Amino acid sequence: MDANELLANYAAGERAFRFANLSGVNLHDIKLSGANLYFANLSDAKLSGANFSFANLSRANLSGVELSGAYLIDANFSDANLSGAYLIDAKLSFANLGHADLREANLSGAKLNGVKLTYANLKGANLSNVNLTGANLSNANLINANLCNADLISVNLSNANLNGANLSNANLDDANLKDSSLISANLSSANLKDASLIQTNLQKAKLHQAKLSRSNLAYAKLNQADLLKADLRDANLARTDLTDAILNQTNLEGTILSLTINSHISNEGIKAPYQWKTFYFRSKTEIKIAQALDRAGVLFYPNCKARVTLDKSRGSKETNFLVFHQGKWGILEVDSEQRYRASGTATDSEDLSEATLGKLDQLKVHGLSIVEHYDSARCWNQPDKVVEEFLNILSQT
Repeated sequence: MDANELLANYAAGERAFRFANLSGVNLHDIKLSGANLYFANLSDAKLSGANFSFANLSRANLSGVELSGAYLIDANFSDANLSGAYLIDAKLSFANLGHADLREANLSGAKLNGVKLTYANLKGANLSNVNLTGANLSNANLINANLCNADLISVNLSNANLNGANLSNANLDDANLKDSSLISANLSSANLKDASLIQTNLQKAKLHQAKLSRSNLAYAKLNQADLLKADLRDANLARTDLTDAILNQTNLEGTILSLTINSHISNEGIKAPYQWKTFYFRSKTEIKIAQALDRAGVLFYPNCKARVTLDKSRGSKETNFLVFHQGKWGILEVDSEQRYRASGTATDSEDLSEATLGKLDQLKVHGLSIVEHYDSARCWNQPDKVVEEFLNILSQT
């Protein structure tokens, strides 16, 4: 049966065209809505603008097909071969593409809301600017796929492979990415608010300026991930692996960090690899002071972050040690050139001194008059004397 005979039979009311051969045909804007084209061969056919809504194309060969702008709503493409297909701006809402082969397919701008893409192979596919709201892509292969600017609200990507995928500026609000793999994926400026990322592998992922507020990252792998300026407010990072993650200017307000694996976190441009009594420190010198304060039997808070007024605006500052002694509060700072130079605040000794004094002045604005700064070499060699001197100053104020 050739194309003309098939179209004539369709016009006469026939809908069964199983195993039909339409390979290479040029039939723009044809209407085969509701047709049964099971196992049909439409490879390399030119069918832009065609209407295959509600049609059955299960197991069909559509490799290299041109279906740009086509109407494919509620069509069945399960197990079909759509590798290298052109589906730019196609309307595929609620279509069944389960187990379909869409390798290197171009679906840019397509409407895929509510589609079923479970176990589909979308390796290297172009899904930029698509609408996948509420779609099911669980267990799909999206390695190196392009999903930039895609609308993925409430999408199901559980167990999906998105290694190396581009999801920059994508909207993944309330998406399910549980147990998925996003190794080296680009999620820069992506919206992941309220997303489920439980046990998700985000190793080496680019997440700078990503919106992750209220997301669930429990047991996720974020080691070596770039979270520069990311928003993690009220997120769940319980038992998350943050080894060597970049957290420069990351917003962690209200974040759950219980039992987080975070040795070697990069915070404000410096490393925090040292642990003592479940607390993390940026240098062994700070641990020396912590131990001396412990021996002195005083109440102290190491590396606590506070909200302060900075030039008439509000900001965050971290102190080395907030100490309470004889009814008075004071701050003990350990000089660390590494801290200021790595963060870019200072480049030489004079800049270092100015940066340190500026930090102390910002704290004194709030009425905390005892803010003492001690040289790191002295803190290392004479920690108990430094603490004794500091406590004497605090008690005499």
